[in-house]
Amino acid sequence: MPVSYEIDVARRVVRVTMSGDFSADQTAALFERLAVDPDLQLGMAQLVDLTHASAPPTSAESESLAFALSRLRARFEGARCAVVVAHPAMYGAIRQLAALAGRAGIDVRPFHDREAAAEWLRAAGRRPPNEADAHP
Repeated sequence: MPVSYEIDVARRVVRVTMSGDFSADQTAALFERLAVDPDLQLGMAQLVDLTHASAPPTSAESESLAFALSRLRARFEGARCAVVVAHPAMYGAIRQLAALAGRAGIDVRPFHDREAAAEWLRAAGRRPPNEADAHP
């Protein structure tokens, strides 16, 4: 499956992996499933791996995802979401998404380096995986 997640309750982190081709609808569906997962805790850190994604989201896809997240605001508000990317175009797209996701109370930031992403999450007082655990 091109989009999946796992929740590490002990570390208070959600690891999301998106690879290959996937749609905004698939991404929104993933967050809808996550929102009703009984293991999800309010403000839980999210570490998203897009390093194997085929293409960045379009502006319309980012708008669609931001709208979906705003509907789920009660479950994700206050969360930090570190998105690890491999390409400059994806980095730029995630910066755009970050501006839109801010409306839903989610702090999204793109990173090229997985350890830097984990450190940003740790700095907020959350307990993300260390580098050895960060690989899905």
